[in-house]
Amino acid sequence: MGGINIYCGSFVGDDKSGTMFETVLAEVTAHARNVDTTRIIRSIISSIDDARDHILISPEDAANLISPFTDCLDHYRNKFSADDLRAYCLIDLLEACKTSAMETEPVAIVW
Repeated sequence: MGGINIYCGSFVGDDKSGTMFETVLAEVTAHARNVDTTRIIRSIISSIDDARDHILISPEDAANLISPFTDCLDHYRNKFSADDLRAYCLIDLLEACKTSAMETEPVAIVW
């Protein structure tokens, strides 16, 4: 899967910012301290197999991902360069989740 874009309500992510989406989710899951985070991410990953060109993350799930995404982004910023593609992806994922929580719109991951 390549060229993935991230949208939610009034938020439009940078072009192809979601390309590292699956890698980021796997890394967030590996460091998750909460079973809900793991459950949500596993559900998202399993929905990819059935999707044709997009998946949606519910506002409830998006709200629950804000904290683990923030923690992971802090980790990326301390470990990798500023132009790391994982951080680039996570910045937009985090912003989409925040927008979802505020606007009660699903996050759309589109390829």
